[in-house]
Amino acid sequence: MSDEIEEIKRKIDIVDFISSYLTLKKAGTSYKALCPFHQEKEPSFYVSPEKQIFKCFGCGKSGSIFDFLMEMEGLEFPEALKILAERAGVQLRQFKSKEYQETKDQKIKLYEINQLAARFFHAILVGKPKAQFVRDYLNKRKISQESIKKFMLGYAPDSYNLLSNFLKTKGYSMLDIYQAGLVVASEKNPGEYYDRFRNRLMFPICDNLGNVVGFSGRALQETETGKYINSPDSPIYSKSKILYGLDKAKQAIKEKKQVIIVEGQMDVISAHQNGYQNVVASSGTSLTTLHLEILGRFTKNIAFAFDQDRAGEAATKRAIDLANQLGFNTNIILIPAGKDPDECLRENLALWEKAIKEQKGAVDYYFEVAFSKKPKELAASEKREIAKELLPIIKNLSDTIVQAHYIQKLAGLLNIPEKILYEALEKIKDKRISKSPEIIAKKPTESIEERLLGLILARSEFQNDFLKKINPEDFADPKLQEIVKELKKYYNQKALFNLQSFKKKLPQHSTTIDILVLPFENIADSELLQKEYNEYTNRLLANKTELIKKSYEERIKEAERAKDKEKVKALIKEFQRKIIGK
Repeated sequence: MSDEIEEIKRKIDIVDFISSYLTLKKAGTSYKALCPFHQEKEPSFYVSPEKQIFKCFGCGKSGSIFDFLMEMEGLEFPEALKILAERAGVQLRQFKSKEYQETKDQKIKLYEINQLAARFFHAILVGKPKAQFVRDYLNKRKISQESIKKFMLGYAPDSYNLLSNFLKTKGYSMLDIYQAGLVVASEKNPGEYYDRFRNRLMFPICDNLGNVVGFSGRALQETETGKYINSPDSPIYSKSKILYGLDKAKQAIKEKKQVIIVEGQMDVISAHQNGYQNVVASSGTSLTTLHLEILGRFTKNIAFAFDQDRAGEAATKRAIDLANQLGFNTNIILIPAGKDPDECLRENLALWEKAIKEQKGAVDYYFEVAFSKKPKELAASEKREIAKELLPIIKNLSDTIVQAHYIQKLAGLLNIPEKILYEALEKIKDKRISKSPEIIAKKPTESIEERLLGLILARSEFQNDFLKKINPEDFADPKLQEIVKELKKYYNQKALFNLQSFKKKLPQHSTTIDILVLPFENIADSELLQKEYNEYTNRLLANKTELIKKSYEERIKEAERAKDKEKVKALIKEFQRKIIGK
C-alpha cells in the first residue's frame, strides 16, 4: 500500500490540487495563500512543489496531499485514499481484495449506493417513455440537455421498490440502502421498506468533490407529502454543510472572487446554464455557519439573490447577519418583486445582468431602505426608529473599522453625535454567534522546538553547538525527540551532514522533516539565522529551566508542609547543582 500512496503523490501535483481550492501565489520556490483552516489577513499558508507538502505557519496545519484533502473535506484516510487513487488512475490492491469488499468503509459504500441511484434516476429521465412528462416540464423551464447531464437530473418512477430492488441486484443490503436514506421503514409492517422518492424530479446533491451524497425530489403533481422531499442526514450527508452546486461552482467562485447564493436548485441550474457559474444554494435548510466556513475557503465576498417576497427578505436578512458576523463582505442582488432568479434568467436575461451589475453592499442597502420610508426632515421619534432598525445591523459587523464607518454615516444622516450612537450600540445585546474552532484565528501552534529543529536540519553548521547544549529529552514532543536521537547518532558516524541521507534513516518522519526545514530553505542571511538559532536555543533552555524550577518548587513546598527540614535543604542543594551549577 505504501508504494501505491507514493505513486499517487507522484502523479498528483500538490500545487495543482490545492489550486483547485485556493488562490496560490508564487513566493520564491514555494507558493503561498491565505490559510483555509483559520482566519487570517496575511498569507501564512505555504506549499512546496519540490517536497509536495503544505504548511501553515499560523495554525500549524501541515502534511501531504492526503492530509490537505482530509482536512478540507472532513474525510478519513481510506476515503481520501480512494478519491485520490481514482484521480491519479492508480489501482489499489486493497480495494480489489475480497476481504476489503466485505469489510470496506461504510462511507465509501454509501457513496457508491448514492452514485448508482443517481445514474438509475438519470437513465430513466433521459430514456424511458414514462418520464416524458418530466422532460416536457424541464423543456418548459428551458433547462437544456447539457444542464440535465451536468447536474445529472433524474426521475424517480412511481414505484414502491424499483430503486431498492435495483440496488439489491448490485449486492447492497436493505440496511445499506436505508442508511443511504433511499428507503423508508414501514410503520405498518415492521421490517419492510419502501422507496423514499417516488414520482419526482430528482436533483442529486453532491459534496465539494462531486460525490453524490443525497437527493432532493420535486413533485410535479399535487401530493400529500409536500412539494419537496429531501434525503435525511447520513454519515456522508449533512444539510448544514452541503451547498448545492458548489462542486461545479468553486473554480468560478475563485476566479470571480465572489459567490452568489440563491434559494433553489432550479435557480442554480438556470444561472450556470446562462454563464453564471459562481452560483450555489443551501440544500433544503437556512444558511449555516458551516456553509459559510466552507465558502470562506474560496472567497470572502458573498452576494445574496433570494426571492423578493416576504419569506425571501427574511431569509436574506438572517443570512446577511450571519455572514457579517463571520467577516464576509455582503452584497444584495435585487431582483424585481415577484421573480426568483430562475424566472428572471428565463424571461429577461438582461434584467438579471443589470441586477448583478447594480448589486449593493448589504448594510448600505439597509440604510437606503430605512431612510426611504421617512421624510427628509426627520422628527426625533423617526430618528429613534431608524437608529433602532440599523444599530443591530451595525452591531453584527465583525470589523470595528467597518462598524465605525457606519456609525459615522448614521450620525451624519441623523444629525446627532457619534458618541450617542456608540452608547446606544453598547446597550444592544450582542447576538453574534460564538465562532466554531474552525474559524477562530488560532494561536500559532508551531513551537520553539519545531523552529529550532527545523533550523539545525536545514543548516548543518549549527549542529555541533546544538548537540553539545541540547539533549533529546529537552524536547517535549516524542516525535521530535526521536529525530534528535537519530541526528545525534548520525552526527557521530558521518563527517558531513546530508539531509536526504538522514531522512532515509527515519522514513516514518520524512514528511515531518520536510515540513520542519521548509521555513529556512530560502534564507541566505547567515547573521539572521545565527540570531534565530541563539534565540531558539536560549528559549528552549529557559523553558527547560522553568519546568525544572516549578518541579523543585512543588517538591520543596511539599517537604515544608511535612516540616522535613533536612529534605528541604537537600532539595535546595540538588536544585542549585542542576540549574545554577553551585
